[in-house]
Amino acid sequence: MRRIGTLADPEQAKRFSDYLLTQSVQCRVDTNPSKDPSSDATADGDDGQAVSCDLWIRDEADVQKGKAELDAFLAAPEDPKYNVGVKAKQLRKQTAEEEKRKRKLQKAAKPPSRGSGILMGVPLRQQAIPVVIGVIALSILASFSTGFGYPKPSNVPGELSSEEAVFYGLSFVDWRDYVTSGNDPFASIKKGEVWRLVTPIFLHGSTFHLAFNMLGLFFLGSAIERLQGSWFMAFLLLASGIVGGLVQVWLPPADELPSLLHGLAGTPFSIGASGAVYGLFGYLWIRPLLAPSYPVRMLPNNVAIMMGFLVFCIFFVDRIANGAHIGGLLAGVVTAAAVSQMNLDSFS
Repeated sequence: MRRIGTLADPEQAKRFSDYLLTQSVQCRVDTNPSKDPSSDATADGDDGQAVSCDLWIRDEADVQKGKAELDAFLAAPEDPKYNVGVKAKQLRKQTAEEEKRKRKLQKAAKPPSRGSGILMGVPLRQQAIPVVIGVIALSILASFSTGFGYPKPSNVPGELSSEEAVFYGLSFVDWRDYVTSGNDPFASIKKGEVWRLVTPIFLHGSTFHLAFNMLGLFFLGSAIERLQGSWFMAFLLLASGIVGGLVQVWLPPADELPSLLHGLAGTPFSIGASGAVYGLFGYLWIRPLLAPSYPVRMLPNNVAIMMGFLVFCIFFVDRIANGAHIGGLLAGVVTAAAVSQMNLDSFS
């Protein structure tokens, strides 16, 4: 801030300051009692004391312009172009409202002291991720307690071991129901055991299978749950897991497909959370494309890796639930499109 001059008349100082404001130049007027009785300051304050008005320019870049305008004002202070009091008042009101709005936005963006955090520079809605942690814990427990898909048989003939009981109870269909029903994949569900639509996502076939899926679940799911809450995360996981499982079941068996497409063979005995993970991936991939303000982006390299892995498994890897991958991915993509269309959150 720099002083560019002094005016003796407070009214003139105000007129000049108002005019500069309409020219996008911020000018502050400091009114001071005149110390020099012989000075040119002849205007009186409220108490009859002579005053002087110092003119200060806020922005250094506007100093030269301010000086030039002051010279022009002193040459013709009564020029009608300086009668801009009403306009200057409106500008000051607009500026005050804008500052108030900015402060309100800053306050709203400031994360609360509890249950919040920052993700990629964006305030989060919550810090805890109970759904992600819960699914990981249940997957570890279920996988280890069922022998990673190979439950130990009971030593007592005709009885199920605890590992077998848990595994058969959490699979999409109990193999005994499957056989007695004439290979109906929905035989157990038709008996009312609807939990089987979800529970296969907790079962895994090896420690590598478990670790791979849990890492994907943690990195993708924690971002979604922190940004959009636990209820939404639970819905997206369930939708992706259920749709993925159903697609895997509905696909035709290998003997009805050409050898090149055996990777797309359907079965009701697939296990694992990879369908749900692909649902989370699909959501985070498509959501920012449809809602650019969404604060998380999937890097192109990560998209290429996930899609490349899907295609590679279809053609070159046996015993992979590719139908679940495709179904989960579609569920995540559709959810992203629906949420973006409905504009349900503040990121849209």
